Amino acid sequence: MKLWPLVLALFAGSVAAGSTGLPDHVEQVLTLIDSLPTQIDLDSAFCPTPCSDHGPAMQGLEAIATDNGATDSASRNARLHAISALSLYCIQCDPLKPEYQAHETLVSIIQTTTWASTGFDALVLRAAIEALGPQRIASDLSLLLPQLQNPSRDIRAAVAHSLRDLCNTGAIGPLRQQQETETSEQVKQAITEALRVLGQGSPC
Repeated sequence: MKLWPLVLALFAGSVAAGSTGLPDHVEQVLTLIDSLPTQIDLDSAFCPTPCSDHGPAMQGLEAIATDNGATDSASRNARLHAISALSLYCIQCDPLKPEYQAHETLVSIIQTTTWASTGFDALVLRAAIEALGPQRIASDLSLLLPQLQNPSRDIRAAVAHSLRDLCNTGAIGPLRQQQETETSEQVKQAITEALRVLGQGSPC
C-alpha cells in the first residue's frame, strides 16, 4: 500500500487525480526542471497556509522518499526528487531538533539500499548519498566511505561529491587511497575535485 498519497492528503488537501497521485502543487514543486525548489517552495507546497515550522514539509517528503511501493516512472521520479529535497533541511542541525529527522531519513535509506549497484535501488541510493553530504554531519563519514567500493561508478562518483560537500577532512586519506586504484575516469575526476576542496585551509 502506498502511504505517501494518504499522508500528503493530511497536509496538502485532497489528492488530485494525476500521474503520481500527488496534489498538483506538490508535484509541480518536486518536478521543477529549470531550477531546484527552495525550502520556502517546499514548505508552501506542503502547507499552503502559513506554518510555524517545517514539520508538514518534512513529513510529506519523508513519506514520499521512503515509499518502496512506488513502481511507475512518475512516482519513482517523485521519490528521487523528494530524497534530494531532504538535503535542504538539517544543515548542521542539532540531533535534538525536529529537523534532524530529515537527516535520519537519508541515513535509513542508505542503510536499506547499501548494496545496490543497479536498477532503481541504485538510483535511490545515489540520490540519498548526494543529499547527505550538504547536511554536513561529521559522523556521516563512516556511512559514506564504504560506498567508495560500490560496483557502480555513478555511486562512487556520487560518494566523492558527497564527501566534498561533507567537508570532513577525515575523508582525504580514503579518497587518496581510492584514487590510486580507481579505474573510472568519471570517479577519478570527482575524487580530484573533492581532494582539491578538502585540501584547502578552510574548505567550508
